[in-house]
Amino acid sequence: MALLELNVENLAVLSKVRLPLSRGFTVVTGETGAGKSLVVDALSLALGARASADQVRSGEAAARIEAIFDDVPRDADEPLDELVAAGEGMVIVRREISADGRSTVRVNDRTVTVGALASLAGRLAEIHGQHDQQRLLDPARQLALLDRASDLGELRNEVQARHRAWRAVVAASAELLTDAHELARRVELLRHQADEIAAAQLHAGEDFELEATVRAAQHAQEIARSAAEAHRALRDEGGATEQAGAAVSALQAAAAHDERFAPLLERAHGVLAEAEELARDVGDAGERVDLDPVSRAAAEERLELVYELKRKYGATVEQVLDFGAAATDELARLEDQEGARDRLRSQDQRLRAELDEATQRLTAARRRAATDLAKRVNAELPPLGLPASAFGVGLSPAESGPFGADRVEFTFAPNPGEPPRALARIASGGEASRLSLALKVVLAVADDTPLLVFDEVDAGIGGRNAAALGERLKRLADHHQVLCVTHLPQVAAYADSHLHVGKRVDGGRTHTELRALSGDERARELAAMLGGGGGGEAQAAAAALLRSAE
Repeated sequence: MALLELNVENLAVLSKVRLPLSRGFTVVTGETGAGKSLVVDALSLALGARASADQVRSGEAAARIEAIFDDVPRDADEPLDELVAAGEGMVIVRREISADGRSTVRVNDRTVTVGALASLAGRLAEIHGQHDQQRLLDPARQLALLDRASDLGELRNEVQARHRAWRAVVAASAELLTDAHELARRVELLRHQADEIAAAQLHAGEDFELEATVRAAQHAQEIARSAAEAHRALRDEGGATEQAGAAVSALQAAAAHDERFAPLLERAHGVLAEAEELARDVGDAGERVDLDPVSRAAAEERLELVYELKRKYGATVEQVLDFGAAATDELARLEDQEGARDRLRSQDQRLRAELDEATQRLTAARRRAATDLAKRVNAELPPLGLPASAFGVGLSPAESGPFGADRVEFTFAPNPGEPPRALARIASGGEASRLSLALKVVLAVADDTPLLVFDEVDAGIGGRNAAALGERLKRLADHHQVLCVTHLPQVAAYADSHLHVGKRVDGGRTHTELRALSGDERARELAAMLGGGGGGEAQAAAAALLRSAE
């Protein structure tokens, strides 16, 4: 994944800036006050940071930020995953902050909430700088990074799976009734319901059949009379069958002399056969009409029973039968509740023991991993201008959960002799950024955040440590896209891409401009950053920096 482009309009002194980005390591440089950090501010807004009307350029109606990401990975648990899919991996975020403080966000042309944007952006980029809330400070994030950096994923997944299995047994046990009176009441009710439905011996569709039977019984006399009239019309002298027979005889005579009448004769035979069959069927149906009032009463009584069961247990006979089956199953389960309780108790003990054993193995592995991680990070600190052995990984007991029974806390002791403090309580933004960089270098393979942004990471670093900082940012870019705002030429020399932010005054207003530098332009910018007016000595030093970085 990569951030391809960042476009900004009317954000503070940025009137209109297009920031093309490439994979690898990109630096942003420029004179003080030109608006370098505003680039980071703009990206923060595109990632869901809080916005205010003060950020809108004076005299303008709104500030607009557009960020274009490519190859964004899918995540089914992400609320905006469908938008990522719709864009085939390309995500275009557009945010507008109006001068009255209102903010609107669109992702791939669909309006979304700032919270939804932040959820998506949290796995796309991480910003390290003064006052930024970094995911690295989250204990859960620290725990996950420790596990991934030390290849503890298999143990972690085992604990999670065992915890899930154990919790399922606990949940099943909680569903068992413990009150003897409540259990007896429930068993009695289910037995009554199951027996009542079973005794009725229903079959699917019986209600519709009974309704038809009762309707017929209510009009039995009229039905019998009508059937008799129909039978007479078909069978009596001059009726349909006699007339059809006469037609057959007449057509036989005609067909004997004219073959054109042969098909008509064949059809007449069919009419006669149908009339005779119809007469038989009408006669049979008329004879089967039930005129017995006792049969009618029995059908009505049966239908009333079906209606009563439907009123209690379901809208259809099929639903009543399903209810009866479910009641029977639950009754069997409750009648075997003591046996189920014993089985679940046994499973609980076994699964809890297995969970505890896996959790202990994970804790032991984490203790070894914590020592190793601290050692590797501390090795990165002195070149960055931070004290050796200042970083620590604290591991303390926590309530057992799906990820073990440990709480991890990254600590830092910026001054020798002082006790370490939680990383979240470090006051210096520069120290926090450099320590984060050291962690990122060590955890580069384990951390899956695609874009890392560093602002003020070089605060408090002199020339002695600057090259080491640049080299580490360059190394970090082997695994991530890296964007860094810097004032150090030694850092800028390591970049794959170099962007310069400058300002000019036009019509009494300050305007910020951004240009991509290459070749001689880049060397001149490094010389200017080195000082000395950018003369020959500075030019030579800049060229040396570029050669060294290469």
